[in-house]
Amino acid sequence: MRTVFRADASAALGGGHVMRCLTLAKSLEKLGWQCGFAVNATALEIIPALAGEDILVLDSIMAAEAENIRKNWPDGADWLIVDHYERDAGWEAGCRGWAKNILVIDDLADRPHDCDVLLDQTPGRASDDYAGLVPPGTRLLTGCDYALLRPAFAGNRQTSLARRTGAGRLNRILVSIGATDPDNHSLVALQAIAESGLPLAVDVVLGAAAPHRSAVSAQIETMGKEVRLHVDVANMPELMARADLAIGAAGTSTWERCCLGLPSLMLVVAENQRLIAERIATTGAARVISGPRDALADRIAGALRDLADDGDALSDMAAKAARICDGRGCDRLGLELVPPGQAKNGRPVALRLATANDEGLILEWQRHPTSRRFARNPQVPSAKEHHQWFTARLADPECLLTMITLNRKPAGVLRLDPVAAPAAAPQTPAFEVSILISPEHRGQRVAEEALRFARRWQQKAVIVAEVLPENEASVALFQRAQYGPGAGGLLYNYP
Repeated sequence: MRTVFRADASAALGGGHVMRCLTLAKSLEKLGWQCGFAVNATALEIIPALAGEDILVLDSIMAAEAENIRKNWPDGADWLIVDHYERDAGWEAGCRGWAKNILVIDDLADRPHDCDVLLDQTPGRASDDYAGLVPPGTRLLTGCDYALLRPAFAGNRQTSLARRTGAGRLNRILVSIGATDPDNHSLVALQAIAESGLPLAVDVVLGAAAPHRSAVSAQIETMGKEVRLHVDVANMPELMARADLAIGAAGTSTWERCCLGLPSLMLVVAENQRLIAERIATTGAARVISGPRDALADRIAGALRDLADDGDALSDMAAKAARICDGRGCDRLGLELVPPGQAKNGRPVALRLATANDEGLILEWQRHPTSRRFARNPQVPSAKEHHQWFTARLADPECLLTMITLNRKPAGVLRLDPVAAPAAAPQTPAFEVSILISPEHRGQRVAEEALRFARRWQQKAVIVAEVLPENEASVALFQRAQYGPGAGGLLYNYP
């Protein structure tokens, strides 16, 4: 499938829009999608990680953009993804026909859009906020569950949360106020840390194109060897995981900090960040530092001293941050972009990530007398055993535990667990599939369509199934879904 992103970056805009698009693109490319970017010229300077992507650099004439995008990708796109505050329904409508589907990423809810799906990761965002701004039937994906983070954040989540249990201690600070930080709030934060008088280790993160990098470096030189500047970092999840507190903007990095349970002192450095800052602060995961610029350093220093004296408050902020975002937004959105199948009754069959709310329903299905007959472990699980298993699966970012939905209502479970690549495709990612259909939805072609959906989702992977030969119904099911016999008596479905 082909996806084209439209986003810009500059010293004034920062790199957040392009960065979250790039994050989503990497996730989709891992699944086998082809991705391209239509960006302004400065985006390549602000986000060096764009190098190597399929890029169209646009000029400043907005009226010609849609036509230039069409010419660059003449075969069209399955999805056009727009992450841009200065594009609206008029521009998006001009891309219809060339783009089969349009996804808009927004967090302002202040202008009309012509899209099939709209994503807004603002905490507490309600679908009603877009009433009258999107066409009827637009799918609205709202809230922090859809925050688009690199997989390394989910991968570091359990380690980061584990080190924050118990009373918190303020020893290390992360200062990260955007890739470009055009108003040099990083310098203000460093001055505040120095003013606090606390013996803190500090990591400061900036992009290479940050206009005030030399001033920040000069301030760091006055603060000792425990204060370090990191430029164009590749290890941001690790820096966040080892920090006890962040001083940061209320932009896209907000969700990264929450995923890792990192408490924040938040600065509103752009008007579009104000709502996010207010809502995150309401949860108790962060404190907003506001006021005139010449008062910010004193206020940050005071907040640092308060938290240094109150480890319980720091620990409480960490726990509340961790509840906001789990880092699986790209997985959730990726599933939303896959075209659904159709059951016998014509209703759509799709997959979504399982949540804690699904635990009881899955246990009920597992305990049905017919569910264990051909299972690898025929023993019916106790509630305690199921809870331990289910919690571990949810916490494992490598495990793709999904609910099968029929007309968006739960109808079964499909799980993909990473396994070693088969000898026939040694360089190919591989998963073992497990599937369970609820008793009331059997015989409706739900299982077959769920398996086909999994193939459309994981386009690059080998999918393996272990089915007992005497389970003739399941053997026939997998054969209909294009699985064939292979090594070890397993059934294989190749890309």
